[in-house]
Amino acid sequence: MLTRVILSVIFILSGLMAQDGSIAPAQKSAIAALATQNGFTQLTLDNYLQINYNSSLENLSKANAAHIIQTFQSDDRPVPEAPTFNNLGISQTSSSMQTSPKSVGTTMMAQTEERLKASILEPGMSKRFYLADGNIINGTILQIKGDVCEIETPDGTLQIPKSDILEETAKITKKDDTRYVGPVLKDSMQEIVIRSKYGDVVINKKDIKDMDRFHGGKRVAWAEEKKTFYQGEAVLTDIFMDPTAFPLPAHTFYISGLSLGYGFTDRFMLRTKFGSNFSGDLNLQGHWRFYYRPTAAKESAAAIGVSLHRNYPLQNLVARYSQFVVVDQSDGTTLNDLEGVNVESVMNPESTEGIYGEIYYVMSYRRTMESGRGKVGAHFGARTNSFPLLKDDLLNPDSSFAWDSGFKLPFRLFAGFEYDLSKNMKFLAEVWADNGNKYRSFSESWDDYFGDDTKFVLDGTEGKYSMLDFDFGFLYAVNETFRVGVHFQQPYLVFYWEFYEL
Repeated sequence: MLTRVILSVIFILSGLMAQDGSIAPAQKSAIAALATQNGFTQLTLDNYLQINYNSSLENLSKANAAHIIQTFQSDDRPVPEAPTFNNLGISQTSSSMQTSPKSVGTTMMAQTEERLKASILEPGMSKRFYLADGNIINGTILQIKGDVCEIETPDGTLQIPKSDILEETAKITKKDDTRYVGPVLKDSMQEIVIRSKYGDVVINKKDIKDMDRFHGGKRVAWAEEKKTFYQGEAVLTDIFMDPTAFPLPAHTFYISGLSLGYGFTDRFMLRTKFGSNFSGDLNLQGHWRFYYRPTAAKESAAAIGVSLHRNYPLQNLVARYSQFVVVDQSDGTTLNDLEGVNVESVMNPESTEGIYGEIYYVMSYRRTMESGRGKVGAHFGARTNSFPLLKDDLLNPDSSFAWDSGFKLPFRLFAGFEYDLSKNMKFLAEVWADNGNKYRSFSESWDDYFGDDTKFVLDGTEGKYSMLDFDFGFLYAVNETFRVGVHFQQPYLVFYWEFYEL
């Protein structure tokens, strides 16, 4: 009610200020605001004005503008209708405002002829062209000779009259709520270029939140447009046990076999190992992407992460680095060389659980393949932990066991690779150098995950030391949110389930 009063005041003042018969600026604002409230878009408003007043908003008379404002505020408000066409290409759009059949028919015929013709055609335009006779072609305009466009398509070069090419307009809302409306100049798997009256706008398709298109004035809803819209099904936040630089999208939750996480923004996410939490070791890992550079065909990023465990089982650290626990100084025998030794038997009884942390840095690069059928990516990172601050207190001081003097810093250097075999299937591979890495068989990993006191956690002491190693496997996107995978080192089987927009 208040809005209606304000708009009425604006209308009255505009009438007093206007010195000629053309629409006043305040009337334009009032019509635009009222039209939006009644569900009109820019395109449907233009269509309504052309049919009923044979004029655009800018060219309305003051009297017609006043009538439109009154109509939008009445109980019998007009309803927005996108124009439709019969088999002859004649507009069948009707309006809730009545005008004489003759004037409506004449106006509709004139406007249909105008809408059928693309307003912008120029060499270099590359997209899907919609023709008046129902044909649809993909191609690039090579040149324009008079009234004929020479368009190169996968099926040959076609000579198409300009008057046969329908106007294609897009209304795009980006994820940051920026909105653009204009004719489509180019359209590829990665980007769409539209022309606004302020210049050409290049929009990365992965940044689009909502889009409607109009082919010759006929609206194609976003739900239908998505059928041909290119989006990768599986965007990886991890490769096996190591992170990539790409975090979860904002307001997205995931759960996997080892952890769960939530994306607070497009740059920051938190994760936790839920199995450790159930065992009393509350933990959190923060992931911050501090650098990101996207283009239409590629994107690069860098991130750091820090994790903190409140009550970490320190015997896991002794087991992990048992190859550096020297048992016999004379021959260099280590704890890893012995069989059947209980790790807890060599530990300080007072050092069983404690605060533990890890930190990592990772760089990621991903690009679209030249064929356009998928993406390829690479990820490089390094990680270490707080073990050096703890190791002097871990071993029993009354025993002969001691840490190798050459062991100063735990490290893990890794390089991951991803390749889209199809829209739903990825090939993954990783190679690493880790002075705490141990190879464990499937049965050992299975028993560790399900059979010991810390279920859903891979923290067993078994395994053969292997500093240099690699792994590969496959990840299948069942749908946009659920993925399953298999590879050949622990944890062997993986699943990953995302929940959007929580």
